[in-house]
Amino acid sequence: MKKMLVAYDGSDASKKAIDMCLKCSDDDDEVVLLTVIPAELSESSFTKMLLPTIDLSSVVKSGSFKDKAMESLSKIVKEIESGVKKVDIVVESGDPADEILMTAKKNQADIIIVGYKGYGKEGRFLLGSVTDKVVRHASISVIVVR
Repeated sequence: MKKMLVAYDGSDASKKAIDMCLKCSDDDDEVVLLTVIPAELSESSFTKMLLPTIDLSSVVKSGSFKDKAMESLSKIVKEIESGVKKVDIVVESGDPADEILMTAKKNQADIIIVGYKGYGKEGRFLLGSVTDKVVRHASISVIVVR
């Protein structure tokens, strides 16, 4: 039995991570399906400029984003649960890479599966890469799906 953590953000890359999970899993495996609501969402000046009349920090704290994330993950669980023993849903808020690493440790995952968005060298330098940070700092194996 192995425990896999799959990071899911709704992107095509994370959908491929789900597919990889299904290919790698056995009936007695467990999956932790994780979505992270980025902390910058509520603090970004760009976001505040676009939505000046909405207090995004209260929206994040109120659970609206979390509820939508849980709803989205629940649909994916139906795809996964037929091929594994157990699927847990986790929604966290914060730095995505840090939350992936902490959730993997907290849940004693054996492997992390993440999608790669392919920003390239320049994009990684400017934007930082969640996948790159996870690969560099994980104490367990990481499968990066393109």
